[in-house]
Amino acid sequence: MTDTIPAEVEAFVAAARAALPGERIEHYKLRNFGPTMTDTLVALLLAGEKTGTFALGAEFEADPAAAPRVGDCFVITRFQGPPVLIYRITEAQVVPYGDIGHEHVQVEGPNARDVGKWRDVHWRYWGDKLRLMGREPSMDMPVIFQRLQVIYPPR
Repeated sequence: MTDTIPAEVEAFVAAARAALPGERIEHYKLRNFGPTMTDTLVALLLAGEKTGTFALGAEFEADPAAAPRVGDCFVITRFQGPPVLIYRITEAQVVPYGDIGHEHVQVEGPNARDVGKWRDVHWRYWGDKLRLMGREPSMDMPVIFQRLQVIYPPR
C-alpha cells in the first residue's frame, strides 16, 4: 500500500480485518467499475449474482505484476466514492477471447450470461481500448478470466 490510498479506504480495510480475523487482507488493489456500471455491478456482487469477471490481457503488458492473480484482494469503490466491498480472486486463467464459452460467462450477472451478448459487449469495449493503444481486437487476444469471492461485507 502507498500513501495514495484514501483514508476512507484504509478505514474500510481496517474494519474488514477486524470483522474477519481469519482472512488475510495484507495487500489489496483498488478498483471501480466506472460511472455507468458501478451501482449495477456492486449490487450483483453483493447479492452473489456475479461471481467472476474478465480483464483484457493487453492492459497488463507494461506491468505484468499488476495482472489479477489467485489470492489478490480488490477493494471496490463506488465511482469517485466510498469503498463498498472487498473480493478475493479464487481462480485466474488466461483464455483467448475466442475460447470464452458458456461456462466462463456464467460468472457474470444474469443479463450477461449469454456468450453472444458477452462477446458483443466486450468486443466493443475492449476494441475501443485496444484502438487507443494502436491495436485491433482479435479472437486470439488474451483475456484474464477470474472467479471471485466477496469477503467483506459478509453475506
